[in-house]
Amino acid sequence: MKIVTYNVNGLRPRVSSHGSLIKFLNSLEADIICLQETKLSRQELSADMTSAKGYEGFFSCTHTSVKRRLGYSGVATFCKVNAAFSSTEVALPLAVEEGFTGLLKCPRVGGTKAAVGSISDYGEVQTLGCLTRQELLKLDSEGRCLITDHGHFVLFNIYGPYVQPGDSERFQFKLNFFKLLQRRWEALLGEGRRVFIVGDLNIAPFMIDSCDPGPDFEDNLCRKWLRTLLKNGGGPFIDAFRAFHPHRKEAYTCWAQSAGAEEFNFGARIDLILVSGSCLHQDAESEKDHSIICHIEECDILTQFKRCNPDNAPKWHGGRSIKLEGSDHVPVYIKLREIPDIAVHHVPSLAVRYMPGVSGRQQNIGTCIKSRSKLQILRVVFLKGKE
Repeated sequence: MKIVTYNVNGLRPRVSSHGSLIKFLNSLEADIICLQETKLSRQELSADMTSAKGYEGFFSCTHTSVKRRLGYSGVATFCKVNAAFSSTEVALPLAVEEGFTGLLKCPRVGGTKAAVGSISDYGEVQTLGCLTRQELLKLDSEGRCLITDHGHFVLFNIYGPYVQPGDSERFQFKLNFFKLLQRRWEALLGEGRRVFIVGDLNIAPFMIDSCDPGPDFEDNLCRKWLRTLLKNGGGPFIDAFRAFHPHRKEAYTCWAQSAGAEEFNFGARIDLILVSGSCLHQDAESEKDHSIICHIEECDILTQFKRCNPDNAPKWHGGRSIKLEGSDHVPVYIKLREIPDIAVHHVPSLAVRYMPGVSGRQQNIGTCIKSRSKLQILRVVFLKGKE
């Protein structure tokens, strides 16, 4: 199984440069594709941006506006599957959640218990300091998180907030965002679940991960927080890339598009894959801690991935007026081995196929309800056939 994370810096231009959504997805050659910064509002979701044969898509768009922009963030997870119904494929999730507080799904629900269809209880997610419910909802309303439960592991597709230097209010937002997420991860790990975190966290973990750390690099509170999550900082997570390439220098995933930064590899590694949990085939009677790392075949940066049409991509020849074409990030991937199938399940209800009002597709509320009814009928027929 291969999982790819990629900040596309706008899904529409990436699809356009590859010719179609399916060509773009196929170019990544992955079973699960986690995209960040799709820059699509809910009203802008169209069939050509969300639906591709052989893939099930899940989207989280912004529920609020920042600087009068709605489509400034957004994440999407595409899962490559052979069957949407009665499937045993790990790539097809058992359940999907938009956001991580539970407030987007059930804004009036109180307490920490999971809502119907949720992946787990919310632990202490909704009790961060003295934040009000409205403040918690604000943290979860920018389309920055999708959670998919794949049975053997729970996958978080994350787009971490970017903070302009000197913006103390936004920095506190970012810190609260991650601390809130951490409580959800801790709740899942406490239940014995394996947790994978992938995406653009907008944090370079160590000096080796930045071309220009600067004098205040070590003092950044978000960076200090991230390090507490990692094994070498006493936390439960493994930085999968550094587990395989502990000393590789100049291994960056993001570059400033202006001034030809990519041409000179003047960047940072902020697109990460963090994993935590036990391996799948450990001896239940053994006292030795067997990590999920034993299932990882490799993890690396797709530096040679063609992010745009090479015939139309100008090279930087100096001057600040010319920008490199394509996303300012490159994909990062992880390959897993010895991941067995899971119990028979069906495509979750948050899939794009059930989303009403997606332009370019002949589906309205009525047909959406009919599709879900058909799904229930198929489930009953299948179960009766197993009796």
